[in-house]
Amino acid sequence: MKNPLTVTIESSMAAIMVLLFSVFLIGLLLVAVKNFNTETEVLSAQDYNILRTVSPQERSLINEWLESSDVGLSVEDVGYRFIIKNFPDKPWTR
Repeated sequence: MKNPLTVTIESSMAAIMVLLFSVFLIGLLLVAVKNFNTETEVLSAQDYNILRTVSPQERSLINEWLESSDVGLSVEDVGYRFIIKNFPDKPWTR
């Protein structure tokens, strides 16, 4: 026989458990959406063969190439990764 006094307690506890579980799933979804941009940046960096760091030798070659050519870019404005991404044929190595 069911105890009529615990029916409301059991249903409210079940509602609280369902609510907590749904908040947990929504939190996981938000974290996944936030990390999606980072993952796409990593994938696009792999497409362009861009490493996480630019070697000091390549930095000096890029600086010399920017000074000698009339590209209109500076490393301070756009950064090394932008230059490597937009010039995949690496004209500073010639």
